[in-house]
Amino acid sequence: MIPSIEEIRTFLERLGFDGKAVNELIEQIEYFETEAPERDDIVRDYLRDECIETIVNDIVEEILKLNRESIKLLDVAAGSGFFTERVKRKLEEKGVKVRVYGFDITPSMLRRLKEKGITPIWGVAEKIGESIEIANEHYGINAPKEFDMVVSTLAFHHFLNPEGVLESMRNVLKEGGKVIIVDVLKHEHEEFKETLKDTHLGFSLEEIKEMGSRVFKNVEAGYMEIYCEVGDIIVGLYKAVFA
Repeated sequence: MIPSIEEIRTFLERLGFDGKAVNELIEQIEYFETEAPERDDIVRDYLRDECIETIVNDIVEEILKLNRESIKLLDVAAGSGFFTERVKRKLEEKGVKVRVYGFDITPSMLRRLKEKGITPIWGVAEKIGESIEIANEHYGINAPKEFDMVVSTLAFHHFLNPEGVLESMRNVLKEGGKVIIVDVLKHEHEEFKETLKDTHLGFSLEEIKEMGSRVFKNVEAGYMEIYCEVGDIIVGLYKAVFA
């Protein structure tokens, strides 16, 4: 079952968000509700095929380094499952048994995930563990409380409290697991806050390393040789791995 906007508002209040944060999150949800039917095409417009392939391969490569025959994978802010589905398929091709969960706040995105055979979990990235408890209690999902790998692709700049999200990810990570984030580098295009509902204008490598080091023991971050294209604007990408 997928929660309604009214249920989501109630859950957000139950999770401890104040009125201002609830309204900001609802505004984001309503924006992405309109995007959901065309989200896959929108991602393709932002990224060339080789960029998509690079992102998927880099995530899969990091997961394979765990050297585990089976893994539980959580994709935070999975959206329509564009990358989730591709990572799952490639891992299975490599002989890894993978249980994949797509975590998102937008009901229509959850429906897209379910259509792709990915277990959808409604929730807020700053409170993953608490959201999973709500999903299990109200919707009988029976999702695990810990995961071998937590990933997030092109979503980190949307989070209200990114450091809080890292803490939330760490709290649902199994011993020896990893968090992988692929997102946009810091830029100066203020208009994205209105046109794309971006909360932050990306992050520099120094910012992501500093933020991550306050939460994780090990942080690696580097530039990717690929980029996003938003109209005629090009924005660089980074990959960060936390353990």
